[in-house]
Amino acid sequence: MLNYFQFMVPRLNGDEIRERFSWYRSFVRKGAAGFIIFGGELDTVRRYIKKLQDAAEIPLIIASDLERGLGQQVKGGTLFPPAMALAAAFRKGAREKRQGASLQLIRKSFRAVAEEATYAGINTVFAPVLDINTNPKNPIIAVRAFGEDPATVSLFGREMIQALQKNGIAACGKHFPGHGDTAADSHIRLPLLKQDLRRLKRYELKPFQTAVASGVRMIMLGHLSVPALDPSCVPVSFSKDAVQFLRRDMGYEGLLITDALNMGGIGKFSEEEASRMALEAGVDILLHPSDPERTASFLKREKVHAHPDRLLFFRKGLHPLSDRAEPLFDKHRCLSEKLTADAITVIGNIRITGLPLLIVLDDEKEEKGDVFAHAMERQIPGMRVFRLAPGSGPVRINKKEHEFMIIALFSETRAWKGGASSWLFRKLSSFRTQTDLVISFGSPYLLRDIGKVPGILVYWHAEQAQRAVAELLKKLLHDR
Repeated sequence: MLNYFQFMVPRLNGDEIRERFSWYRSFVRKGAAGFIIFGGELDTVRRYIKKLQDAAEIPLIIASDLERGLGQQVKGGTLFPPAMALAAAFRKGAREKRQGASLQLIRKSFRAVAEEATYAGINTVFAPVLDINTNPKNPIIAVRAFGEDPATVSLFGREMIQALQKNGIAACGKHFPGHGDTAADSHIRLPLLKQDLRRLKRYELKPFQTAVASGVRMIMLGHLSVPALDPSCVPVSFSKDAVQFLRRDMGYEGLLITDALNMGGIGKFSEEEASRMALEAGVDILLHPSDPERTASFLKREKVHAHPDRLLFFRKGLHPLSDRAEPLFDKHRCLSEKLTADAITVIGNIRITGLPLLIVLDDEKEEKGDVFAHAMERQIPGMRVFRLAPGSGPVRINKKEHEFMIIALFSETRAWKGGASSWLFRKLSSFRTQTDLVISFGSPYLLRDIGKVPGILVYWHAEQAQRAVAELLKKLLHDR
């Protein structure tokens, strides 16, 4: 009789790993394949992951979404710019005839991700994102993608896979066959990828084919309805037709994992039914079931047919915890700051002709723009600053004759959000006739309707990014 826990990678909340250690260890003793980690302090996470590994007969898969480095999930790790920012830094380097240098910096960032992950006890990284963001209205991929064309995504996807795997980390390319040209967040509902097979082979599948050729050890199947691969429109994450296409037509022999089973993208199916279909389709790992006990009981009752051999071979090749010295975190943070500054992209000709008037629009009420606003206030005494968020109440702002209006947009691309809010676009539109400069501390697509107004693309809202833009504006003010 199969032990169905061996196919599961449940969630592990790093902030409670100490308090709930016995509970997590009970999953190990039941045979769970591993865990996906969210949150926690580095030293604590590292210590208790080692305890979990010590309790396991076979090395556990300790995975995490580290698209932007260990700091994306674990406090104490380095947070790097998102994928699209790295590609922007590379393009800027090419324009300034230092392409080789910028690619070297990006390679160093990927190695840093591997070093810090290994130090934390993480042996599997759910990255790179191999989606091509060809739909500007995509609510969930956006800056997580390296770009809008197969060549760019393939290049950086290959570089990240090679850097991670040369440094002992199993890379996981996602979200097969490509989540970029969709208009829905698969955390919320099932997106439709309408392209025919010819188009898929020409665009979406190219980065995955490059990843297969690069020896990527794992591929994550997206919660995507793709009629070209499965006419029944069953989500690819548990579609037998899609799995057979990846195995037979694309020649992939590595591990296959579903996207998280607690997501709305599984559509009309229950988590238990999706799990059954995934294993019978030939998927190796069930990721993030809401209730592993209930799912295991269901699979046992249904006597689901599955093969653990590939998964067991994968796990036996994992290293439980690195004996390397502590990574050079300060050096990694300096590298992140350098790449952040290199990525900043100016659109149009910026001439600051008056006293700046700063309006911060934050669609999540989290005061993300405070670092930028405070830096600007210190640099320019007497400037007016307004911070607006949904529910902040009516504010009347009239630009004075001598003022230069700067709109700073803060809207993070993240799961379950469903994209930038309609409030943000309404507010941006309401200032259209008075705006002199728009800055996006997030998706570049937020600027697609600003017309001829100059813009600055920053790609993310980290404090280092806000400080870098403030320095750029200080220079522009000094040079006017």
